[in-house]
Amino acid sequence: MAENRRVRMTKRLMKDALLELMETKPFEKIKVTDVCAAADVNRSTFYAYYTDTLALLGEIEDDAIAASPVAAEGESGGEGGFLRDLSDYFEFVRQNERVFRLLLLRRSSEEFNRRLIDSVMERCRPLAGEGAGRWTYVFCVSGVIGLLREWISGGFSLTSGEFAGRVFALCSAAAGA
Repeated sequence: MAENRRVRMTKRLMKDALLELMETKPFEKIKVTDVCAAADVNRSTFYAYYTDTLALLGEIEDDAIAASPVAAEGESGGEGGFLRDLSDYFEFVRQNERVFRLLLLRRSSEEFNRRLIDSVMERCRPLAGEGAGRWTYVFCVSGVIGLLREWISGGFSLTSGEFAGRVFALCSAAAGA
């Protein structure tokens, strides 16, 4: 189905409604009727775009991952460029705090975490160096997910740049770089 401006606006209303509901109740307790009432749309409108609330949540997760800043291969320009890319990624998380707080803290989905890990792993390859294997990547990025949770729940006590520096230092030490 083509996404004109009206479709995008209707979907945005439903996404915002789901996020708002997730702030007050567990995702598993949210029904299509709840989303429709909060978004002020008919059930038939909801079902024109989504099969259920899980499909709607999946699109929110897809949007969060797709919108994250990703440097093109070879674009980072060494350690300084990589730190800048990492800082940009963490700034994206900070700017989209509501979505990440709900997805990482409120509803910690293993599937979303795995997809986020795979997304972030591409950024973390420079941390482990050429000879490091997937175990090092998984270790570093799983740690980054835990650190992200702490950073978000702590109200972003460090700037994005400071947080990127700490993540880089911790993962570099773990990788033996």
